Amino acid sequence: MVAFHRLVFSTPSLAGRLLRYMLDDEEALADVLDPGVRGRLQAAQVIAVQRVLARTNWQKIADGRSAHDVRPEAVADADQAFAQLRQVATNP
Repeated sequence: MVAFHRLVFSTPSLAGRLLRYMLDDEEALADVLDPGVRGRLQAAQVIAVQRVLARTNWQKIADGRSAHDVRPEAVADADQAFAQLRQVATNP
């Protein structure tokens, strides 16, 4: 997994394609949430949170930790990140 991520993030064409996939995901989520700019903003926030969490976990594993060891922190980070998103969504 670490080698795969290194390959993707260090190869411009693969990184560009990954960005395209993320934008497609964002657009699909926005279509479900709200047809206007509000849905697009919410979708962008969710996708950004996923990207940051995934990249953080990948970096910890790339630094030599096992997925098993990283899991408790990953779950706590995800809980915190999505709690923050909920707070932003309920207090515009």
